[in-house]
Amino acid sequence: ENYEGKGFPHCYNGHEGTDYLLLGGFETMDAGSARVVAAAAGWVTAAEDGNYDRCHAAIRGRDVTCDGHPIAPNFVAIEHPDGIVSYYFHLKKGSVLVEVGQWVECGTPLGLVGSSGYSSLPHLHFGVTDAQGNPIDPYHRDPAKSLWVAQEGGDGLPGGECAPPPSLPEGHDGR
Repeated sequence: ENYEGKGFPHCYNGHEGTDYLLLGGFETMDAGSARVVAAAAGWVTAAEDGNYDRCHAAIRGRDVTCDGHPIAPNFVAIEHPDGIVSYYFHLKKGSVLVEVGQWVECGTPLGLVGSSGYSSLPHLHFGVTDAQGNPIDPYHRDPAKSLWVAQEGGDGLPGGECAPPPSLPEGHDGR
């Protein structure tokens, strides 16, 4: 259960990341959705597009359905210079704007919020792992431990600022 006492699809065991629901759900998605941008500069290490994007909670049970289509997400993964990897899942079909091997800056548009893969409704699943692939929480309430450049107010929420672009490793041209 989550902090409001709600179970699936609001939360479940093994969920490693943060979900950002698309206000207005499928109606907003169909009207153009919301843009997803890179949280930090890095190299695109994986990207997939073209998968069905109207997956939703099943009528009965604690599962999702993609109406007979494979449960496969549209997504982007970015490896940052420090080895941390950020993941952006459930993107809208046909919206992924980047390619594997591409260098992106913080704020670069990646795609649009959708409902592809194991998704009960339109949302962005944002996940972060360390260099060894272990999930980490980038939203630490202590600003000294947070991965965000600025945290606004006393609530510990991240701000919208990007860090200065990192230096590329010696001899690397960004590809």
